[in-house]
Amino acid sequence: MRMLSRLTLVPAAVLGAVLLTAAPALAAPSEQDTAWMQLAHQSNLTEIAAGTAAQQQATTQEVKDLGAMFIQMHTELDTALTQAAQQLGVQLPAEPSPEQKQQLAAVQANTGQAFDTAWIAQQIGSHSTTLAATQKELASGSDETVLTLARTSTPVVQQHLVELRTVAAKYGVPTSVPGGTGGQAADDGTMGLGWGLAGLGAVAIGAGAFGLVRRRSTVA
Repeated sequence: MRMLSRLTLVPAAVLGAVLLTAAPALAAPSEQDTAWMQLAHQSNLTEIAAGTAAQQQATTQEVKDLGAMFIQMHTELDTALTQAAQQLGVQLPAEPSPEQKQQLAAVQANTGQAFDTAWIAQQIGSHSTTLAATQKELASGSDETVLTLARTSTPVVQQHLVELRTVAAKYGVPTSVPGGTGGQAADDGTMGLGWGLAGLGAVAIGAGAFGLVRRRSTVA
């Protein structure tokens, strides 16, 4: 977690800038901007919940540390996002999506090291999905306040993936994992299908990680 101390300052430092630039909207944000804000909010809620689960169930200090980092940094990101959403008149979901809740519940059903490996696999998928959605916002978004939020979150999510993949390598967890929904998909039917298929992939990887641990235990 060597980057933690530096990255912890990123959301807090940019929060003020985001709020200062978020002047009363002259026009409603585009569908793309709105969809990303809703998706990012659900992603933040999911990562905070996952971090809490790691504090309660993880058996390794590394996973506990990642969970604590996710709670802190996704809370800071979401503080900026929710305040900007209020100023822009964007209504945010009250909780993670059903798919996100289902994935986290599947991870929490594991115990011992099986929880740790399933958690790592699911988090790689979740953060990968969030990063892909944020890159789409940066390419297609139009509202400067929303784009600033996306720019702020990008290095944070990227570093979380670096940390997750580093830990994954120690436990034999695949480091390229399809992600979950990451939040509400845009109205585009193709994107919705992609998120749904990716969610199934993440759950499957979690189950595979559980099987890997069981096989290792049997051999031992």
